[in-house]
Amino acid sequence: MVFIFPLLIMVVLLLRDFDPKNMFPVMRHGIMLSIKGAVVPGLGWFSEFFIIAFFFPLLTDQEKGKKWGMISVLSVALTMVVTNLTALFLFGGTMISSYLYPVFEASRYISIADFFEHLEAVVMVVWVAGIFIKVSVFFYVLSLGTAQWLNLSDYRVVVFPYGFLLILFGMWVTSNIQEMSRFLELVSPLHSPLFLLAIPLCLLFLAMFRKGRKGEQQR
Repeated sequence: MVFIFPLLIMVVLLLRDFDPKNMFPVMRHGIMLSIKGAVVPGLGWFSEFFIIAFFFPLLTDQEKGKKWGMISVLSVALTMVVTNLTALFLFGGTMISSYLYPVFEASRYISIADFFEHLEAVVMVVWVAGIFIKVSVFFYVLSLGTAQWLNLSDYRVVVFPYGFLLILFGMWVTSNIQEMSRFLELVSPLHSPLFLLAIPLCLLFLAMFRKGRKGEQQR
């Protein structure tokens, strides 16, 4: 709710500037082109939710964890729909493609009585906070998984080396916005589903197979 509430406030403040005609024509180039454009980013954000599986063994009530995991997936999906429609209603299909971050640009349009404006700073704060939490979760799972893989008694011994590598590769992989855009366009569509979905699923099936084999041998 901390991240969704500011978004809802922004959408409400922009309602008077919306033009529903901007969404037409719908699927002008056919449904297949729309599906192709949605599959890659859809797999990208959805595969990141597999990280929740690493927290299930740490929960006392796993059923409640599954419930809130599904709620999180639904909330993110609805949030993406709302933000995309907001940018589309505000800028139109032709103009929106010229913006790198349409939602950030949309926040600059908010101006009420020449007093309530310049809310892009609030959007930036929410955005940076969300990215910080996301990176922290991935960092924790990486450290914990490595400690379990190497049978270490404490995961904290790998935190500093991984932190150093995180900074190093963060600067090396995308040193500027152009390289980051190319990475998201060319590499990320294969990288995210492979490392966040395909490989964890293979490891899960392998663990289930080994567990079943051990159960048969004990009988």
